[in-house]
Amino acid sequence: MKKEVLVFGAGPAGMAAAVSASREGAHVTLVEKTDRVGRKLSMTGNGRGNLTNSVIDDAAYHTSSGRRPLSFPGVEGDDGLYAFFRSIGVMTRAEGNFVYPTSGQAASVTEALEHEIAVSGIALIKNAQLKSIMPRDDGTFRCMAGGTEYNAGAVVLATGGMSGPQTCRASGDAWYICEKLGLKVFPACPSLVPLITDDQTLPAKTGVRAWGNVRFFVLNEAGKSMIAEEFGEVQFTNRLLSGMPVLQASGSVARQAFGMTSVSAEIDLFPEFDETQWEEEFAAYLFAGRDRSVPDFLHGLINAELASAVAKRLGIENVSGVRSLDGRKRDELKRELKHFSVPILGTGSFERAQATAGGVSLDEVNDDFSCAGIPGLFLAGELLDADGRCGGYNLRWAFLSGIIAGHAAGRHVL
Repeated sequence: MKKEVLVFGAGPAGMAAAVSASREGAHVTLVEKTDRVGRKLSMTGNGRGNLTNSVIDDAAYHTSSGRRPLSFPGVEGDDGLYAFFRSIGVMTRAEGNFVYPTSGQAASVTEALEHEIAVSGIALIKNAQLKSIMPRDDGTFRCMAGGTEYNAGAVVLATGGMSGPQTCRASGDAWYICEKLGLKVFPACPSLVPLITDDQTLPAKTGVRAWGNVRFFVLNEAGKSMIAEEFGEVQFTNRLLSGMPVLQASGSVARQAFGMTSVSAEIDLFPEFDETQWEEEFAAYLFAGRDRSVPDFLHGLINAELASAVAKRLGIENVSGVRSLDGRKRDELKRELKHFSVPILGTGSFERAQATAGGVSLDEVNDDFSCAGIPGLFLAGELLDADGRCGGYNLRWAFLSGIIAGHAAGRHVL
């Protein structure tokens, strides 16, 4: 029993942990609650498997913990990650900062891991959901999953978060188990997800896009404060804000806006100009378009659907000519194009989320991802309170935390 390592969750973190523990000489059992391993992994990067990113800095990850994800030895560097991929027969290729398997298929990584699990003699149990973990006085563990009792000298929890509940049966159920064990767990929020608005002026059409700089603000008793800022193409879709800048900020917004009275996104549709430059540019365009109708004038500046929203907000949708706008309305129009504000009611659902914000505090684990208060228990992947930006950061965290936890768990039982 003491040489046994139990790994719960056969996603990227769990499979990497199982393989790594086995390579230390431990007897490993990998337990998965669904009928397939690596289901979510096979869908990442639009099926291409964006495995990591060559540009790594602290801003790539969000957490509510006191400890930062890149403070773990072995997580900041890539050597261990690429060595692991090579060891399971997966070659990688960089496309800019993004790193993919050379096969161009995320499923090939899952297949390589499945093969490695099989040849390593790792016992794979499917359709068995973890129900409880009970540490014993002798340092071993009694676990119940799928109606069966399992015993081991070390346990790796890599059961994931709550993103993708329909495709992966993600439910965050292991957080309850962690809380029962006395671990601190932050509330879960969807991350890398569209944001919900009730703004009636926004385009009803789907797929309306606009480039801009997006700032997210909260308004509470202390006043207005910015909580995130991103640049890129914003998408307006049926009372949702989406697009890369919105997805990138969503986890941070969900965390920091929790309990706030008001949240808004403010889109600068002309970020290439500062306020002084915009004053001059707008005046020039206004003069050039003085004989045009308001819709025609705006269509030369921004998306036609978005132009209608701006005109509606300012009550100038029926104004025939730019000439007839008084000074106040012109100033309002000038400001609206640089400060297009959208109220945010919340995030989209976990069904639409690519990752989970929240989870077990990083302060609960040591450098090797062992639980500080429970020797022999290791945590890895999305179960922990660390969510990354789009671009391979979440898979990178899952693989590296799993690799490190697996090696440590294997050494623990020998």
